[in-house]
Amino acid sequence: MKEKSDNLWNRYFSPKTIIGLLVSALGLYLGFRKFNGVEFWASLKQTKLWIFGLSMAIMVVMIYVRGWRWKYLIDPIRNLPVRHIFEMEMIGFFGNNVFPFRLGEFLRAYSLSKVQKIPIGTIFGTVVVERTLDSLTFLVIMIIGAVAFPGMPAWVRTGGLVAGAFILILGILIYISRLKRETLKGFVKSKINISTENKIGKAIYSFWQGLTSLRRTPHLGLIVFQSLLIWMICIANFWVMGASLEVYFDLYALLLIFFVTSAIVSVPSAPGYVGTYHAATIGILVFLGLELPKAQAVSVIMHAVGFIILTAFGLVYFLKYQINVKDTSGVYAEKGV
Repeated sequence: MKEKSDNLWNRYFSPKTIIGLLVSALGLYLGFRKFNGVEFWASLKQTKLWIFGLSMAIMVVMIYVRGWRWKYLIDPIRNLPVRHIFEMEMIGFFGNNVFPFRLGEFLRAYSLSKVQKIPIGTIFGTVVVERTLDSLTFLVIMIIGAVAFPGMPAWVRTGGLVAGAFILILGILIYISRLKRETLKGFVKSKINISTENKIGKAIYSFWQGLTSLRRTPHLGLIVFQSLLIWMICIANFWVMGASLEVYFDLYALLLIFFVTSAIVSVPSAPGYVGTYHAATIGILVFLGLELPKAQAVSVIMHAVGFIILTAFGLVYFLKYQINVKDTSGVYAEKGV
């Protein structure tokens, strides 16, 4: 028992976790080192609670759309109700908000595997596909933003060019792989012994089943639409969050906020992206012309919208399905993920 506790402690307080905590502390320092309490609270008190509540409701709708999309990715494996998948999505966001090293992605895959008795490797393969779709859609929106608004900062225009080149190269590679599918399959089989007779082979085969779900689904067009809809809702919700503090963003500002806040979540941080999210949001809001106390108040509201509602919903479903975090870590360690 002591050895298990020590392993869990080592996993949760690994060097990566410590670095994340330090980066979050730095983010909080950078975002709030110049802090005027009187002006900050005066700005925060202007929050219209009904609009704040509306933005949380919109956040829930966005996660429902995520669950709707994930359903169609899982459909080639098993037909599941959207409601059940939505609950697992919420568990995932709960995990990201309260546990270290972004455990939420593993947690939702483990939860769905446990409840629906689907191999965990297969579910995790669909999670990888889902996150890839998110990244590609983000890049497409960045390209559109760079083209539609020539006045975008240099890093957005450069990012748009890089994104365009990346998508072009990816498309060429996918086209070549489809032409040479049998050759590639033979090469992989010659290098890796993928057999369902052994443990490693089963894990690889299971993961591959999830990873190729997009190729096997008849709903590709709908999945592309859902991916765009998710980010459109996200961008629109930034306007609602700002409106709760009587700050009204135009499309140029909304896209910049979206680019910055979406990119910053990839930076190592404490659970819930505390600190890094605030620093990035404050920085871009000041760049857009907001006074520092107002920018700090808006950053707190924007972070609170997602953190409060997603953590609350996720906790309910986490307890409902009696998910054990120790089991989650153990299963992934055993599978070699």
